[in-house]
Amino acid sequence: MVEAGRRSYAACRMFRVRAGSMLVWGAVALGCGARTGLLTDADVDQGLDPQGAAGRGAAGAAGGASAGAPPLSTNCTLVGDDPRVAGIKPDQIASLDGADFVVGDVKSYHWTLQTEDCDGVVQNAQFKLQGVDSRVVQFQPSRPAFYHFTLEVTGAAGDRTSCKLEVPVAGVGMRVELCWDTSTSTDLDLYLHTPYDRQPWFNPGSTDIALDGLNNTTCNTSNATVNLRVPSRVDWGYGDSPLSACNTPSFEGFLGLGRCPNPRAADDNNHSIAIGTTERMQLDDPKDGQTFRVMVQNFDNLPAKPHVFVYCAGQRAAALDPPPAIGSFVASRRGVFGAMWRAADITTSIDATGRLSCNASPVGDRVLTVDDPAF
Repeated sequence: MVEAGRRSYAACRMFRVRAGSMLVWGAVALGCGARTGLLTDADVDQGLDPQGAAGRGAAGAAGGASAGAPPLSTNCTLVGDDPRVAGIKPDQIASLDGADFVVGDVKSYHWTLQTEDCDGVVQNAQFKLQGVDSRVVQFQPSRPAFYHFTLEVTGAAGDRTSCKLEVPVAGVGMRVELCWDTSTSTDLDLYLHTPYDRQPWFNPGSTDIALDGLNNTTCNTSNATVNLRVPSRVDWGYGDSPLSACNTPSFEGFLGLGRCPNPRAADDNNHSIAIGTTERMQLDDPKDGQTFRVMVQNFDNLPAKPHVFVYCAGQRAAALDPPPAIGSFVASRRGVFGAMWRAADITTSIDATGRLSCNASPVGDRVLTVDDPAF
């Protein structure tokens, strides 16, 4: 269940931090006290702050200032391309400076980041949060969408105040992400269907998905990752992006290939190549009026609760959960193709300025099938 994924943040564990092309392993005491700076959606729903107190903030703290001491003041509103948070990109380390948001004689700072989307589901989320009790906090976002921070400060006179910040993370093109609660024990696979036809997801009559089931109809983790497991890479006619577009932890393996193709996929979470991670697909330059269908297939036929998130140009276009009828996403009798959830149809739109937006909606029919590869 999703809560199981979120509770993974409530235990001391090791996590990965990437700095440039170097992979660094560090211990973070997540859940070993309230100073981790991570706040789950459940905590937010209950009105809890990172110290475990309810509703503490500027209003309740104003009376704590000593008589005659100048009170702390805040400037928390972010409008447009605010220079205090401008230029933040997925997978790149960024900094937020508390002095940009709170003015006065500050004694202590504490930052909290709300875990959302796949960051709050998988065990090995690809983001970094460092320096939560410092004036300057560093974080490495893993998705192109808003991140929600709370900054709490205590003044030298004992007064307290807080800021809630919706920090934008820029994005290019369209990204689709899949995560699930049992990502360390069940192998699910993400598929993105070409917008140019409505052909079956797999070759009809196939005896094995990996051996003879895949073709150019879909982008998947066998034909679009750095290391292919099929004879040829998916090709829908989109040009490559500049190589620098792949200089991120999710896609940096393409740097060794000398090209950054579209579409492309991050590593397959199949417990061999990767485990406990988010599956990602990226298309940097979709055309106006194209419609892509997203599908999730249960390769292991073991219990899982999948979640799909769609992002376009730095905005979250959809957050999709399977319908109740999908149950544990297990087929009672699994054949070649097993259980398949057709999660979303994504239609792209490009305005006169060249800005991309997406309309992503749940698929209306044939949402869940077993051993049926039809579109």
